[in-house]
Amino acid sequence: MNARTEQAPHYEELSSADYAALEVWDPTQVVITPRMAARLWLQTSLRLTRAQKELHDAIFANDASEEAKDRYAEARAELDSAEAWALHVARNIPRHR
Repeated sequence: MNARTEQAPHYEELSSADYAALEVWDPTQVVITPRMAARLWLQTSLRLTRAQKELHDAIFANDASEEAKDRYAEARAELDSAEAWALHVARNIPRHR
């Protein structure tokens, strides 16, 4: 793992558009390999961690300005989306250890 980015070498991160497309994906139509499952779990964990940090930063940087309110709203929305994605993964993808 790369300590600076908290990502493995050659790790391709999914974009928000990728997550949006995957949220409507039908798990019964795709064969999930152990490697794909592990990668989705890792990306889910990283996305949740990043969203939680962004929300934490937005809360503590709040100075009652419109920009701060917008930053908080965006961070809250991203965390909600990350949590929904995590539930989707948990319900549809087996946990391989």
